Amino acid sequence: MTAIIEFNDLEFSLFRGQKCLYHSPAFAIVRDEALLFGEPALRLARIHPQQANQQYLARMNADPLPHPIRTAANHADLVYLHLKELAELSQEDALLAVPGTMDGDQLGVLLGICQEVGIAVSGFVNAAVAAVSTTRIPERIVYLDVFLQHIQISQLSANTEIKHDHSVEVKDCGFSSLLDGWVNLIADRFIQETRFDPLHTAETEQQLYNQVYDWVVGAHHQSEVSVEIEQGGQFRRVEVPKSHLEQKAQQRIDRLIDAIPSGGKLILTARAARMPGLTQRLKAAGFDIEMLAADAVAAGCNENLDHLRTADSELRLINRLPHDREVTRSPQKQALAPTHLLREFRALPVESERLAVRLRRDESGVWMCADQEATLNGDSVKADQLLRLGDVISRWTETFTAIHLEG
Repeated sequence: MTAIIEFNDLEFSLFRGQKCLYHSPAFAIVRDEALLFGEPALRLARIHPQQANQQYLARMNADPLPHPIRTAANHADLVYLHLKELAELSQEDALLAVPGTMDGDQLGVLLGICQEVGIAVSGFVNAAVAAVSTTRIPERIVYLDVFLQHIQISQLSANTEIKHDHSVEVKDCGFSSLLDGWVNLIADRFIQETRFDPLHTAETEQQLYNQVYDWVVGAHHQSEVSVEIEQGGQFRRVEVPKSHLEQKAQQRIDRLIDAIPSGGKLILTARAARMPGLTQRLKAAGFDIEMLAADAVAAGCNENLDHLRTADSELRLINRLPHDREVTRSPQKQALAPTHLLREFRALPVESERLAVRLRRDESGVWMCADQEATLNGDSVKADQLLRLGDVISRWTETFTAIHLEG
């Protein structure tokens, strides 16, 4: 049976069939001639920050590590050693499902590393294409996946085949950035309620990170996150509503929304759908959303094995696959633009001259003009900003909420 390795640094995964044999973040601690990978490394990263590395799978090159050791001098070495852990779990040949932004040089490096490790590579496939190949989709879709350092937006098209058109990375809204924001929010709550700063020592900071990480990847459906920190035999505890964490992520998510092209259905990986606040914010912006199963990439690869497995001399990245599901051609719901600003109990049209803020409209939507005396979602408006439903504008003593009125 052919194994499938999915190259996402948030969830580096190995499948046999659709059974997941390995599932872990591409995280490493390089310390004292010893190496630790995956979740155990992530749970020590705040205690050993200088020895932590979470970029090797994305960079996959010969750039030296900040603190090299004899067995790992650069990022490619860490990829080799992490893949060695996976190779010990499966002796089959392997299909490699890779992100759409991986270039030819990186694929070449990856193939060479796999050959050194002893993994017989039988094919490369674009992970987004594999993931949606077994589903009924419209002619154009936008596929979102979250990584440690970024969120990737992929544009795909379908008729008798599903084809990858383009991928971009939106920086500063990956899992690590979101996690840092949530940790800082909860740390502030500790200071306010207990006069204790959990970020003051590495040990208590690690306790906080571990519990927020567990909440995001596991119990994120709960209405609040409860964190307890122990220091010197004394326990301190705070509880933060889930809505506060969603609000904390809003600015980063809005940056992502601005980068999403219009005109296609939005498909989220299970990883992306799990991020607190992301799905709700996308729906509020008017996107038509579908969420994939966690094993969608493996399912797509298994169903298309005959198209994906190739001889060594013919190895290439597969960016299109046959698609015999029905392709829907009905118009897709577009992101709704605000029509009014709600002030207390009155809705004023965005064209109204009675508004205290200056707006402009073009083909992409309604924009708030730069204004040093106003804020948008709590941030200063230093440049024109595209308004989304739910945005909150404040200027002097007046506050407005962007809404859409039907009719």
